[in-house]
Amino acid sequence: MPADRVVLVTGASSGIGWAAALAFAAQGARVIAVARRTERLAALAESAAALPGVILPVTADVTRAEDMAHVVERAQEAWGRLDVLVANAGIGQRGSLVNAPWADLEVVLRTNIDGVLHSVRAAVPLMRQGGRGGHILLISSISGAAPAPFAAVYGASKSFVNGLGRALRGELRRDHIRVTTFLVGQTHTEFAQARRGQPGRVAAWLPTMSAETVARRIVWAVDHPRSVVVLRLIDRAFLLAATLTPGLLDHLQWRVYR
Repeated sequence: MPADRVVLVTGASSGIGWAAALAFAAQGARVIAVARRTERLAALAESAAALPGVILPVTADVTRAEDMAHVVERAQEAWGRLDVLVANAGIGQRGSLVNAPWADLEVVLRTNIDGVLHSVRAAVPLMRQGGRGGHILLISSISGAAPAPFAAVYGASKSFVNGLGRALRGELRRDHIRVTTFLVGQTHTEFAQARRGQPGRVAAWLPTMSAETVARRIVWAVDHPRSVVVLRLIDRAFLLAATLTPGLLDHLQWRVYR
């Protein structure tokens, strides 16, 4: 990966976003790390001090279009361009669709849908400048292929991201902007504890991968463009079951999530 790439990572205060920011910086990239937790971003930048790249922390809320416009302005002021967007910020929810507080559902929708839209809409105009193009990586979930009961809004939000990625691949082709959708399986981060509704892992017997594993593949994908990336065999099996035996998968998910 060229050392002078400019990369914007949302949701960089923990988990996959944190690991991705460090992985890009380790390759010499100039990274704009975005999240709401200022103190965590400061710690991230400090963690990258010895790396060949640099991390510029910017406190912002992806659910606010004006915040993301400001983030891209910072990228332009600092380095004059933007090459890569990693739209990673997201939050989960577990609980009954009907009985869950609307505030919980709304924060999932605003973060996982509005946040991705605001990020893309802010980033693309700068990517278009000079005809350089760029690369958008949408961090989705295998749950987007088969939303589970009692996680309906989260799964539906990731289904939206999957559809958005497919549409954008054609829409941005003439701008030389590639779009990759990551269908990520269970990853060991604070995601499960931070979800709205009932916290904690659901299928504790399923293996998890590290955020660093996902981050390394994100960096790899920038130089090896793919339309869709699925990281593990078990996740591929899940997606195959969602296509070939949806009724059986629905039954199994009901037994796990009930």
